[in-house]
Amino acid sequence: MSRITPEAKKRYAKTATAINQAKLDAGEYRQIGIKGKAADIEIIEAAIAKAGGSRTQALLKICTEWLAESQASKKP
Repeated sequence: MSRITPEAKKRYAKTATAINQAKLDAGEYRQIGIKGKAADIEIIEAAIAKAGGSRTQALLKICTEWLAESQASKKP
């Protein structure tokens, strides 16, 4: 098994950063930041952990389910 040199690792990181920045600039990616009380953030992190997957996938799942419930409760 070959090992990645520190120089190669830096190059890969720089390339990934450039690719992600280009996607942000093009509107393909978007970012959000969340700041809140520690107790509130702990609840959010617990929900993310329970939903599983990456943080983005977990938040998407939580929000999709919440929106579906919200729409269902509005129907007569």
